[in-house]
Amino acid sequence: MKIIGIGIDILRIKRIKKILQTYKKNFLNKILSNKEHFFYKKSNRKIKFIIRSFVIKEATCKAMGTGMKNGISFKNIEIYYNKKKQLKINYLKNALYYKKKLRIQKSHISFTDEKKYAQAIVILES
Repeated sequence: MKIIGIGIDILRIKRIKKILQTYKKNFLNKILSNKEHFFYKKSNRKIKFIIRSFVIKEATCKAMGTGMKNGISFKNIEIYYNKKKQLKINYLKNALYYKKKLRIQKSHISFTDEKKYAQAIVILES
């Protein structure tokens, strides 16, 4: 396996809380895929759900080398847990195109949060 890219993102939790207070529905529609909306509604920790999704999606775009451009948006990347309770990435639409183009075979995610900050690191392999 060969490392294609490494992406890292950190965010101030207070910033996301403020955005959610002001633009809740519009922000959620911009950030979450349809499947993520379903799990968000069932979540007991909604703020953490959004923060985790946001920071991992940012790190993923950095690892792909695309950023949030070239037709890639937050909704093109889904974050979910597999049966082993590991965070995983599902690529949709334009993100799926870049996944194939870059020959991404494996994604590694590390996520952490504490009182003030959340951080994610994503490593992509071919």
